[in-house]
Amino acid sequence: MPATDEPLFSPQEITDLPMRLDEAMQAHLAWSQRLLRCALLGEAPADDMLQNNAHQLCGFGRWFGTVSERLQKLEPVCVHNLETAHSNMHRAVRELYLAVLEGKQVDSYWFESFESNQAAMVRELALLKEQFVRARAQSDPLTGLPLRHGLHTLFAVRQADAERSGNAVFIALVDADHFKKINDSHGHPAGDAALVHLARLLKTALRGNDRLLRYGGEEFMLLFLGVDDEAADHVAERVLHLVRSSPMALPDGQTVHLTVSIGMTRALPHDSLESAVRRADVALYQAKRFGRDRLEWALD
Repeated sequence: MPATDEPLFSPQEITDLPMRLDEAMQAHLAWSQRLLRCALLGEAPADDMLQNNAHQLCGFGRWFGTVSERLQKLEPVCVHNLETAHSNMHRAVRELYLAVLEGKQVDSYWFESFESNQAAMVRELALLKEQFVRARAQSDPLTGLPLRHGLHTLFAVRQADAERSGNAVFIALVDADHFKKINDSHGHPAGDAALVHLARLLKTALRGNDRLLRYGGEEFMLLFLGVDDEAADHVAERVLHLVRSSPMALPDGQTVHLTVSIGMTRALPHDSLESAVRRADVALYQAKRFGRDRLEWALD
């Protein structure tokens, strides 16, 4: 999926959409079967079945209308092809039915159009489904944040950006403090809510080009460009203050005060992703060791 300030689909939608695509296709096939029964068995069609905009009125068309604008931003060519095939398929079935209804010779052109457009529709739906299955594997279903997939590529892109701009690449590992106590005291649903809460706060603290990932467990990674160490300090201090000053309310009325520890490193020109992350991890360990709710820098 493309990187945007706001995700096109929620984590739950990413999880559910492949199933919704299957359901919508089944609904559309049921619609086609119903129309064929009308043609072959003489059953009366529903009022919307022969209208020129029938492709917008069937079960698939009504559902697709609610998501097509967002899908267009994800896969514009696929969505265009799907819309065209869907509309042409409806028209072909309508022409076939009207010919039978009026006692005319059925034109093979419309039957071939029905077959080819139905095949195209199934093909484009499969492509969309594959895209969402891939997105589901690359995104954390709880927070909606990207996972580590593609991190090496992102790091290489940021290094190239830094070389062009004269800035530096910074990696910050951000870890929730005393997270086990939240699970032990309030239950695992509260722990999940805390991670969602932290992800929202971290995203609020970021600038447009900064990248935030769910790195694992209660740990997040921030990858960003900065002019110098002082500018990176400001980013980290903003995160620390925002988390510290934004307690999480629980459904039972209790309030949980959260803090995070941050390990920061500036990526060196010769760094691999692994070597830079190793230094940030050591710095994070020091932040925990020296009292938490603080930033520690890695030694170059």
